[in-house]
Amino acid sequence: MKNLKINFILAITFMFVASSAFAQLEITPQAGYQIGSKYSYNGGYIKLAGSEQFGVTLDFDINDNGAQVEVMYAYQNAELRVQDYIFYPFETFITDVVTHHVQFGFIQNFNYDEKLRPYAGLSGGFTIFDPVDSFYASRTKFAFGVTGGVKYFFTDRIGIRMQAQLLMPIEWGGVYYTGGGGVITTGGTLVQLNFTGGLIFRLGE
Repeated sequence: MKNLKINFILAITFMFVASSAFAQLEITPQAGYQIGSKYSYNGGYIKLAGSEQFGVTLDFDINDNGAQVEVMYAYQNAELRVQDYIFYPFETFITDVVTHHVQFGFIQNFNYDEKLRPYAGLSGGFTIFDPVDSFYASRTKFAFGVTGGVKYFFTDRIGIRMQAQLLMPIEWGGVYYTGGGGVITTGGTLVQLNFTGGLIFRLGE
């Protein structure tokens, strides 16, 4: 929990510091849905269920051709489930997991002088998995992402953004406690796909 708070504070601090260094800034509060992801191992699987996702994205202009530096934070609360063919023959709820995604990247907007602007980008950062059940420890894992979508501006200052984002890989170290008193550990990669949308507020000269 301590590491979670430190990483979150550092991410928010970076957002505010970076925003003061660029003349043009887009702020986009976003909401959407993160599709569930599953890691299979020899004997079963661990699954992080799909759920709603909320966050905010900051985009800073770095030239006049549509290139932007991007900082993204997103929050998700999802169920962690497991199916083990020996200990859990059926899919079983383990704990809720609060997930924090922080990404730093670059996007390129196309048709930058038009109202409709498709875009694509790459990013890297980290994801914090914080189980609600105190029996399980929180973990911070490296993640990188691929983003694509479209922006449409109603005015010079207000627009709408629709996007899809694939976060990968997210290395997961899973630990769960069986009904018979044993402990099973496993690890792997969860690839998470989300779809979000939000209003764009463009600031600066």
